[in-house]
Amino acid sequence: MKTAKLFTATLMTLILATAAIADAGAAPTSLGEGAYTAEQAAAGKPLFEANCSTCHNADYYKTVFQSWRGQPVQYLFEQVMSAMPADKPGALLDSEYEVVMAYMFEILGFPAGDTPLSYSSGMMRDINIEPAP
Repeated sequence: MKTAKLFTATLMTLILATAAIADAGAAPTSLGEGAYTAEQAAAGKPLFEANCSTCHNADYYKTVFQSWRGQPVQYLFEQVMSAMPADKPGALLDSEYEVVMAYMFEILGFPAGDTPLSYSSGMMRDINIEPAP
């Protein structure tokens, strides 16, 4: 009887530990949970300055975020990829658009996290746009 209880307790501990480890590596589900890394934002700054800052600043993005509120980040990302920069839409690589968007999140005041912003992973469809902090 003691062996069965010990086995059950050990099994439950393993299950809970596995769930905790899996959850710790889960992708963020909101911009407030850190949907990009600080390294991405740093890499995005020069691209933003070269391709975006002439027309857009933090106040512009606050307005944009209001109009896209509740929509997945993926929708905004795809819009940016297809329409920006205005003089050469779609000219950047997906990875360059990712770091530019990471920098956008940073200038809006959203915190960086441990998970890189990634279009190909599908994570953007699970993160809804929310007002800037």
